[in-house]
Amino acid sequence: MTEIEMMRSLLDQLQEGIIIIDEREIIFYINETACRIFEVEKDDILGKTAIESIPNTRLHIVLRTGEAEYDKLQNLGNKVILTSRIPIKNSNNETIAVAAVFRDVTTLQRLAEEITNLREIEALLTSIIDSTSDAISVADQEGRVVMVNRAYTRITGLAPREVIGKPATIDLAEGESLHIRCAREKKPIYNVRKILATNKKEIIASVTPLFVNNEFKGSVAVIHDISEIQRLINELEATKRLLKKESAAHTFDDIVSKSPTMKEVITEATKIADVDVNLLLVGEFGVGKEVLAQAIHNASNRREGPYLKLNFSLISFENQEEFLFGKNSYIANAHKGTLFLENIHLMNTEIQQKFLKLLNENIFECEYYDFVPDVRFIFATTEDLKILTSLGKFSKELLYKISVVTIEVPPLRERKEDIPDLAKQLLHTLNQKYGRIVYGFTDDAVNKLINYSWPGNIRELENVIDRAMLALENSDVLITSSHVPDLEEKKQEVKGTLKEMTEELEKKIIIELLEACHGNKTEVARKLGLTVRNLYYKLDRYGIK
Repeated sequence: MTEIEMMRSLLDQLQEGIIIIDEREIIFYINETACRIFEVEKDDILGKTAIESIPNTRLHIVLRTGEAEYDKLQNLGNKVILTSRIPIKNSNNETIAVAAVFRDVTTLQRLAEEITNLREIEALLTSIIDSTSDAISVADQEGRVVMVNRAYTRITGLAPREVIGKPATIDLAEGESLHIRCAREKKPIYNVRKILATNKKEIIASVTPLFVNNEFKGSVAVIHDISEIQRLINELEATKRLLKKESAAHTFDDIVSKSPTMKEVITEATKIADVDVNLLLVGEFGVGKEVLAQAIHNASNRREGPYLKLNFSLISFENQEEFLFGKNSYIANAHKGTLFLENIHLMNTEIQQKFLKLLNENIFECEYYDFVPDVRFIFATTEDLKILTSLGKFSKELLYKISVVTIEVPPLRERKEDIPDLAKQLLHTLNQKYGRIVYGFTDDAVNKLINYSWPGNIRELENVIDRAMLALENSDVLITSSHVPDLEEKKQEVKGTLKEMTEELEKKIIIELLEACHGNKTEVARKLGLTVRNLYYKLDRYGIK
C-alpha cells in the first residue's frame, strides 16, 4: 500500500467528514464520513463545483479571502453540522485549495437520551456552542432558560445572569417563545423570524427538542442575526459580480484632456474605438492606461459585451496558461467583448506563441472550449518592447501583430495643463470616500502640484491629494499648500549608452524571473532561451546572487 493509499484509508476512518476543493472550486476529495453525512456517492460529487453540490457552502468564499473559518453551524435539511473551513496555501502564501472538516452535531440529541441530567448536557455542549458565532440557548421542559453561549449575549445584549432560570420569552419583543412552542409540539421548528426585545434586531431562529428515554427534557435554539446573514449575502453577490465581469465604468468624458498631448491621444483613441482591431497602449506606471482601455471599450460596438482585465504582474509565469487557455479562460469569458491585458512584457514565451497562433491563424489552443472566442484585445505595457525583442525576451512577430495601432499615453509631467482638473476629479472621489465637503484647492496649492514632475504620475497625484485630505481640520473646506506634503524632486541620472541601458534591462528581467521561478535557475534559463551555463555567466557578470 502506498503512502497516499494509507492516507486515504486513514481519512476514511475518521468520524469527521472531509471535503477538499481546488482553486477552480472543484471537489477533488471527499471521505466516506462526508459521503454518509451528505448521503451521496463519491462518484456523484467528485469533479463538481462546491456551490452546486454542497448546501449553504462557503468554501468558495474562503478560497477567495484565504481566511479560515472555524466551528460554524450549517443546516443540512434535518441535520446540523459543525464545520471548519481551512485554506491550503503554497509557498507563495497563495490559496490553492480549501478543506472543510465537519461533524454531524445532531448526534448530540442521541447523546442527550443517554444523559439524564441536563447539567451534564450543558457541560458537553458548552465547549462546542461557545465556539460558534450564532446565538444558542437551551431551555428545560417547562421553557425556562438553562444555558446560553457567548454569541447569545453579543446578539441579544442579555448577559447569562439576566436570562438563566427565567421564561424563554424574556428576549422577545412579541409573540410566543419557540422554546415553549417546541415544548408543546415536541418537534423541531425551523427558520422562524422574530424581533428581539432588547435591541429590536430581526433574527431567524430554529429550535430542536431534546429527549431522554423518549421523554421530552427541553430544547435547543439556534439564533441567526439577519443583518449578519445579509452581509454574507452581499459578500457572495459581490463575489459573483467580480467573477462575472470587470466593470468598464469609464468613458472618454471621464478623461481630462486640456493639454495638447492628451487631446491628441483622445482624438486617436476615439477614431479607433469603433474599428474592431487590437491595439497596444504604451506608457509609464500610473498614467491611466486602464481608464483609456475602458473608455475605448465603452465607445466600441462591443460595449454590451464583457470587459475583462488580466494583469500579468499579479500572476506567476506558471499560471499564465491556466488564466488564458485553461478551464476558466479569460479569453473565452471575454467572448464578444474586450480583454485588457496589462504588463504584457511579463508574458512568458509559451503564451506568446499561443497568442501568435490565435491572432495569425485563429487557432485557440484550449481543450475546454470547442469554439474560437471573438475577442478584442487591448494590450498595455510600461516597457520598450523593441528592446525586449532585441534581447530575445519578446516575440518580434507578436510585437508586429499587436502594435499595428499603438497609442502612447503621456506621463503627467508632459500634460501639466491637466493637473488642476485631474486634482479636482480626484478630490471629488476622495470627498465621497471620506464623507467630506472640500470645495477645491487654493492657488498656491495648485501651483505646488503643477511645479512637480510626478514620476508616479496620476497614481502619485491621487496619493498626495489623499494625504492632503487627511491633514485637513474638520472646519477646512479648501486644500492649501501647507496641506500638500513636501514634493521632493529626484535628480535625473544619466542612463548611459544604449549598450548599458540594454544590459540594465536584461539584469532587471533576470531578477524578475528568478523571483517568479523561486530561484530555480534551470527554469529561468529555459524561459530565457539560454543554457544554464550562459545564465550563470550573466548572474556572475551582473553580480546577481
